[in-house]
Amino acid sequence: MTTPGFLALESRRLIAALFAACGIWLVTQDWKLALMTLALVLAIFWGWQLTKVYHWFANPEQLPPISNSDLGGVLRDVYALRSRDTLTANASARSQPYLTDSLASMRDAALIINSDGRLVWCNDAAEYLLGISFEDEEGKPFSEVAPGKSLKRYMRDENYQKPLRIKPGPDPEFCLQLEFSRFGVNDRLVFVKDVTEQDRLERMRRDFVGNVSHELRTPLTVIKGYIETLQSLMPESDTRLQKSLGSMDVQAARMENLISDLLWLSRIESVEGERKDDQLDLVDLLTHLCDELMAAWPDRSIELVTASELCVLGNAAELRSAVSNLIVNALKYSEAPVKVTWANTIVGPELVVEDRGPGIDAKHIPRLTERFYRVDKSRSQATGGTGLGLAIVKHVAVSHDAKLFVDSEVGRGSTFRMVFPSERAVACAVCSTESRPVESRQ
Repeated sequence: MTTPGFLALESRRLIAALFAACGIWLVTQDWKLALMTLALVLAIFWGWQLTKVYHWFANPEQLPPISNSDLGGVLRDVYALRSRDTLTANASARSQPYLTDSLASMRDAALIINSDGRLVWCNDAAEYLLGISFEDEEGKPFSEVAPGKSLKRYMRDENYQKPLRIKPGPDPEFCLQLEFSRFGVNDRLVFVKDVTEQDRLERMRRDFVGNVSHELRTPLTVIKGYIETLQSLMPESDTRLQKSLGSMDVQAARMENLISDLLWLSRIESVEGERKDDQLDLVDLLTHLCDELMAAWPDRSIELVTASELCVLGNAAELRSAVSNLIVNALKYSEAPVKVTWANTIVGPELVVEDRGPGIDAKHIPRLTERFYRVDKSRSQATGGTGLGLAIVKHVAVSHDAKLFVDSEVGRGSTFRMVFPSERAVACAVCSTESRPVESRQ
């Protein structure tokens, strides 16, 4: 596409207008009349051109009206682009009946919504699942057809990487899963699945784990109390009995930590779909957390580098738990100083925890966030781990739309990175009035 300057576009008309103006000046010796003639000639030329262009805009199917100037080249390019878009739209329109015929025969529920989020088609299975009649609901916003705040927010954000679960009807058990995909120009294809049974089983599992863990707490507290009482009553000279009671106390404490982690993980799972919009100052959270951990591990060193002034929208207790698990793991599995970094990236802020421990073999990394998965069982038992720390970190990351990355090399250490999306990063209210420089603390 050519983009010449104004004079180059209409040079011939401009020269002709100048000749006319010069002729008037030579005849009348009146330069004002000459300038008026120049303006009038140019106005006639350009007005005639604009009239043809506006007429073409009203009937764009015709060929461009101007072909003997550089402006004509611009209009031809516009005409070619519009023709290509028209062909694409026509091809999409031709393929849509075939697509709807194919989807209509499917047993799975399927819908099509347009760029405005309005329902334009659905098959019989979708009508049955949603309890609607397409004739009554056609053209309505899909968020009204299947009401729910989560659906409105999901469609507004247009982040369709994860499916959405909704409970549209009066029955609190009835659960549908929606999977969106883009097709055509700006349309959305939506597949709907009935996941009521799956949702019920997942809820039963969470409730079972939570209830069992809660019920175990009371007898475990009693057992731990009796162990401490016996330890205080037994003479120190009876080393064999003191050693047995000490071992019982360690295992009881380990069971107590396990139950606490199970209850916390169950709670995180139960609120995973809820909106978390509290503004959290990660610099402040990391500073306090590192101070607490250095007090608990006085012989260890934690280096904190804060190179970002961004806050995160989320849940303070969950994020504190995830960060604490990452740092404590680094302290447990390495003897060297641990480095914690809060910095900006292209996609959003990231939290990085680095250690120079023994490292993790690549074959174990995909399973690190599984519950009770241990790379080295003997070492995990020696450090008192529950096997749930990284599972908690993963669930917290998912509930905050963050990604967890693990880089590790045997003998060189491990790096855990939690990268938050830019949508969850905001300028801190404190930082907006008081700028904080890049800080490094040990």
